Amino acid sequence: MDAYVRAGVDIAGRVVRYAEVVQDASGRRLSRLGRIDVEEDVIGSVLSGRDDGRVHVVSEALAEAFPAPEDGNGIDDLRIAISPRAGHSFRAPLPAEAGPDVRRNCLRQTIDLLIAPEQPLRITADAIPMPRDAAEAWVHVLAVEERLDERLRRLVRDVPAKRTRLMSGAQAAAGMIACAEAAREGAGEDSCALGIGWYGDRLDYVFCTGKAWRFGGFAEGVEPIDAAYLSAHTASRFGIPPSGVQTVYVYGDAAPDALFSELRAVFGGDIRALHPAALRDVPVTSPPSDVDVPAYAGCIGAALYEGETLIF
Repeated sequence: MDAYVRAGVDIAGRVVRYAEVVQDASGRRLSRLGRIDVEEDVIGSVLSGRDDGRVHVVSEALAEAFPAPEDGNGIDDLRIAISPRAGHSFRAPLPAEAGPDVRRNCLRQTIDLLIAPEQPLRITADAIPMPRDAAEAWVHVLAVEERLDERLRRLVRDVPAKRTRLMSGAQAAAGMIACAEAAREGAGEDSCALGIGWYGDRLDYVFCTGKAWRFGGFAEGVEPIDAAYLSAHTASRFGIPPSGVQTVYVYGDAAPDALFSELRAVFGGDIRALHPAALRDVPVTSPPSDVDVPAYAGCIGAALYEGETLIF
């Protein structure tokens, strides 16, 4: 088979991280991994439109990180992972047997009801795996202002990619959790896993069963004990008690020891950092010096994501 290339760009505060995964007949490999540091919040600069110089620096650095290949093929899919605070992310049901137009209208009605947008939105919906006889088809929805979507696309305009989309950071991390679960001994289709993204300004939480992302959200001003409570509450929404969660993965910024202690007290002993070393089936071929830092979960997960996208 011809090589298929996916890339992920994770924008978190003053750091932009990027990854590239190449898939061919021999499997998948992580072929590119790195970071770009800037002086101020990138999303804020992009939204304000006032600091084109700083945005231009990031755009140039990304173009340099992803040079155009000699064969002209470039990246097949480029995903930009953003903070949950930069958009609206939620689950929504759609009629299982309805056509694209009916589904699109249903989704628009849901968005008008839940968000009541004042500005035009760009919508992306990803299918959630469901039983074949399910009466409804559930999707994960990401709705962002069109101006943010357009400006972020300009940020990567010089990256040689055929298709570009936005996704939430929680969804991107779920892509890496799914890969880590596939490599974990004893994991199965019904295994339950949680992801906890610890950042300076927020906490992300992700719930997965098997390889599928089921739910994700975020909270601000959270202490370690709150993270454990939110995680247990998230699992309970799907009828899973703490004892039913096999693994909790921690990613993002350097997490305090208290976070691991609180999570271990609630869920047991299998609390582990989510980092590239956990991806046994995705060899790292060009690692930077800090390749084992869990902060790369967003960009790697975005590059690994293989779900079905329904609507743009």
